[in-house]
Amino acid sequence: MKWLSWSWSFGRIRGVDIRFHFSMLFSIPIAYYLFHPKNTRETIAALLWVTGFLLCILLHELGHMLAAQLVGVEVKNIVIWILGGLTNLSRKAEKPFHHLIISAAGPLVNIFLAFLCVLFYVFISFLLLPNFQNEGLFLWAQTFVNLFFSLALVNIILVVFNILPIYPLDGGNILHAFMEMLFGKSNADLITLVISIPILLGLIIFGLVTRDYLLLFSCVLIGLAISTLNRSSLHWINMGANYLFKRAGYHYLQGDFERAIQSYSHDIDREPQQANHYLARAACYLNLMQKEKALADVERALKLTPKSAVALQLRGELYSLDKDYDSALEFFTRAQEINPNWAVPYFDRGSVLMDQKEFPAALSEFDKAVSLLGQFPLFYVIRSIANFRLGNFDAAHKDQDLAVNLSEKEALTMVEVNLQVYEGCLDWAEDYYARILLKQPNSWFAFQGRADAYRINNEHEKAIADYTRAIQINPREARLYLGRGKSYLALNEIEKAGKDFQTILTVTDKLHLKRQAEELLKTSSASHLT
Repeated sequence: MKWLSWSWSFGRIRGVDIRFHFSMLFSIPIAYYLFHPKNTRETIAALLWVTGFLLCILLHELGHMLAAQLVGVEVKNIVIWILGGLTNLSRKAEKPFHHLIISAAGPLVNIFLAFLCVLFYVFISFLLLPNFQNEGLFLWAQTFVNLFFSLALVNIILVVFNILPIYPLDGGNILHAFMEMLFGKSNADLITLVISIPILLGLIIFGLVTRDYLLLFSCVLIGLAISTLNRSSLHWINMGANYLFKRAGYHYLQGDFERAIQSYSHDIDREPQQANHYLARAACYLNLMQKEKALADVERALKLTPKSAVALQLRGELYSLDKDYDSALEFFTRAQEINPNWAVPYFDRGSVLMDQKEFPAALSEFDKAVSLLGQFPLFYVIRSIANFRLGNFDAAHKDQDLAVNLSEKEALTMVEVNLQVYEGCLDWAEDYYARILLKQPNSWFAFQGRADAYRINNEHEKAIADYTRAIQINPREARLYLGRGKSYLALNEIEKAGKDFQTILTVTDKLHLKRQAEELLKTSSASHLT
């Protein structure tokens, strides 16, 4: 996260970098505002309170860190900032019980700290304070009584706030872990979302009534985090953020790759030494199957950042598309070595192994990818193929259902670069889409997916039938006309193909689809003339 770069390292504990965010500079004026110190003793008391408050937050995060290390999850760093702390894990714990342990550790530390502060408060108040006759010593002792009472209260507030069942607070994570153990991941997301939203609304109302602007700001951040439990909400938030701050990313998310390329090209002209611009444009070219242009951008990025995991990964994908599997595996391995907790290299290694008919090894790679990134529908879809090939049909069907539950569109349709998945897998595709259509007979996504599978496997008459049924349900989807037109071309039905390509020009504003249609119209016209 970019905001982590706005922090300074203050040392390491058990190999973990401890960082303080620049926002902590505001803690001193806040302490002055709260305490209004009038003399040296009151100034020292205010500084001790700030130190104690920061120490409570740090120890809370150290509790998460130690618990994560206990269950085998690497911790990248801990960042302390004005609204609390963040323990940045390299990945989410694979088992919900481990996630529960990590989440509960922080509040347990605060409970223990509150207990210690109460002990010190009692010790000073009832054992030391009555014995001080000197006025100066008595005032200092009274200062520490107030300090420990305040810190005990701070820890109690931290416990109460953090165990609220709102995601991503500790209480929300504890709730999610329990629900996942009982009902599975997708149901846990839904249950946590349903419980979190009304409690968050209550906090917002409380913040408005009390005019607590820090709380209201925290509620905004919490609301954004809650949206990650729902893919649709997250998608629209990403779309909005990219529209406002990164127009190229907005076009990419829209699937409007030509306009995204134009925007990324502008970024490259402005910042030619920024490797990420080349990688983003390469991803667009890859989606358009313009492999030579994608390769040129990836090579430029590798010259700028030779140890970029993303660049190595994209280079491996290009090798994979060219069926150079040994080179692809080498680059995926290099990407894994740089970022061992990134899911994509494991997934792509599995895909290569599956192409080589090494299904058990492929399944192992897919399992690792899913454990690191369980919200990506394509991972489950491709893993279902491996399970299907191994004869484990129940597992294959379970993966298909999980994928559809995450995102119907992403589970049932493939982008251009992934259509090769269907090659030689028509038996799996027919099984998959028949199951979905039995439950959702009007899913145009399912008809499109099966039509693509038929077309890739040269079953063009069946493909045309499915494209036609999908168009009857959604006549505004350009890719349906594009696929059907290509199948008509393959069957030498030039006039029908031309009508479909002509329709594309009227139903979409995506430049790459319009360009494809125009090129295919020229091809079909030339074929008709000859």
